[in-house]
Amino acid sequence: MGSNGNGHNCTHCGCENPVWNALKHTIDLKALANQVASQLPEPGSESLIFTDGIIYPLKNGNMDEQVEALGIHGGDVVASGTLADVQARMRAKGIAYTMYPLKGKTLLPGLIEPHIHIVQSSVMQGWLDLGAIDEKTQQLREIYDWNYLKTTIGDNLPPDDSTWILGHMVDPALMPFTLNPGGQNQLTTFKCDINFNPTDANIGNLDSIVSKNPLLMMSASMHTVYLNTAACKAVYDHNNKLSQALRTQYRTLQEFIVKTGGTLQEQTGVMTAIQSIPLAQAMDLVNIFKYIKNFFDQASKRGVTLVYDALMDSPSKAILDIYGLTHPRNLRIGYAAAYNGKDFSDLPPYRPVTKEAARHFYQAGVKLISDGSNQGLTGYQAQPYCCETTPPLGNFNFCDANNKTPDTLPDAYKTTLEKAVATGWPLMIHANGDRAIQFTLDAYANALGKQSGLEKRHRIEHCSLLTKETLDQLQNLGISPSFLIGHVGYWGYVFEKAIFEDKATDMLDLCRDALDRGMRISLHSDCSVTPLGPLRSMEQAVTRKMEGIRGKDGKFVKDARLQPVLNESQCLTRQEALKAITYDAAWQCHADQWTGSLQDGHFADFVILAQNPLDEKVPATKIREIQVCETWKGGRKVHFLPDN
Repeated sequence: MGSNGNGHNCTHCGCENPVWNALKHTIDLKALANQVASQLPEPGSESLIFTDGIIYPLKNGNMDEQVEALGIHGGDVVASGTLADVQARMRAKGIAYTMYPLKGKTLLPGLIEPHIHIVQSSVMQGWLDLGAIDEKTQQLREIYDWNYLKTTIGDNLPPDDSTWILGHMVDPALMPFTLNPGGQNQLTTFKCDINFNPTDANIGNLDSIVSKNPLLMMSASMHTVYLNTAACKAVYDHNNKLSQALRTQYRTLQEFIVKTGGTLQEQTGVMTAIQSIPLAQAMDLVNIFKYIKNFFDQASKRGVTLVYDALMDSPSKAILDIYGLTHPRNLRIGYAAAYNGKDFSDLPPYRPVTKEAARHFYQAGVKLISDGSNQGLTGYQAQPYCCETTPPLGNFNFCDANNKTPDTLPDAYKTTLEKAVATGWPLMIHANGDRAIQFTLDAYANALGKQSGLEKRHRIEHCSLLTKETLDQLQNLGISPSFLIGHVGYWGYVFEKAIFEDKATDMLDLCRDALDRGMRISLHSDCSVTPLGPLRSMEQAVTRKMEGIRGKDGKFVKDARLQPVLNESQCLTRQEALKAITYDAAWQCHADQWTGSLQDGHFADFVILAQNPLDEKVPATKIREIQVCETWKGGRKVHFLPDN
């Protein structure tokens, strides 16, 4: 257990959902397949010419070109340019078209989420949302503290005492914290003890919320579960191998409660708790397709036409395959297969992605996870965190025997990347902490030899804490970064004040420095860590406003004029940020030959917005609020507002 009670030596984050890992092997895929009635045909597309608005095709990444008209047919773009030219080219192809007036709205290529988790995000939709971020507005809730948790859980108590109360997205890093100049800062922590009455404002007693029902709260970074006493008893008494091992470690229930405080971490600890929950409560398989549909519908409402799943395992792929047989395909899905922890022998030979494969569901890479979450205090650092946590440097996943805190590249990581690169598959590697990033670059350098990473578009995910030296190494190796820009917007303030201090100001999400070195970058949500929403990512990259600052009343400050900027020198222009959620994101996802721009022959994937996000008259702090009026995939409207 971490010294602040959060158990911060676990390696989970949005890239590895422990709930899914604990339960995925219990799914009867044959039973799910038997529910499939028939395969739905792909809906047809329309033949249209769009005009009377603002159209940016982004052809060849040109962010300045604005055209008068766009023609589509058969699910693809036919032409863009002047209205007369587009009409002539449509007629030359014998296409009977209909005019589609935009009425002053803005048409852009479909937006792209280059790092999300579909099934893993959907599996907990039936749980209580105890997070700090309002999914609907993509804003921090006005109040997020211990009392918010008490009220939210208290308002949703089940009618009987045996039903588990399950919550997710709990985020101690976005609750009030205490600064200790010259010492270790203190984040909010949780305990379980019926007789415990904490005097420290940063400690909450879970038994004071509910004492009869078992309560389990999953942290937002998914590295820790928090249990009340009733849940501790259920976990301790459960009849499975993990609970049996728990009873070997803790001789009595009381010893278990006293020594853990109800906080379990690491893969074993989290899975021990999850597997103690009745399956019907832990994972609502009856509604799993409904939850996946909600996920896809939300993406369409946010203007997304392509998502890239950053950790696809076999059960997740099977569920999505079955989903695709019974539901309209409103999104294109690319993915990276999860590293199996062995020798990559289960991978098929690498083949470049074709347009036909990319119509719906394609694999374009392999995913490895080197460390954990910075806001979860498990990202692996070169210097200790500035707040209380154990271990003080975080956690690295590829350690040599008997060395859990390496300060030089572990042989285990070096060997793993040699094997990974040798497969020929493009890699996306999760690395958050500055030492994890350095290890990853050193391992890439060794594995690539004289080969450039650009050839396979190798990536580093999150790539949070950088230096000029690691940026130069990224450039020289041809490795592209994808930034979880919500780190700046949502957690920038706590990073700067309590978790990293000056390190956050100097090193967090150096987007501008990456572009200045000629790198192609993308911006991602890592949903469900932050909500789906490329326009919100664009806004946070342009403004770098720290939304987590609180006023004297303890509420998050909503007036953007009063929100400080984190390292203004790293702010992107609107054009640069838009390119990072369209053209360059498509390139990173191996899809730029058919989407990410509206080139002739590309998929007719685009979004129609009520306002132009490139127009300076639209406040930069309001970009996430721009209405997505319509979303089109393959020449078919998959989302529209009723009044459009």
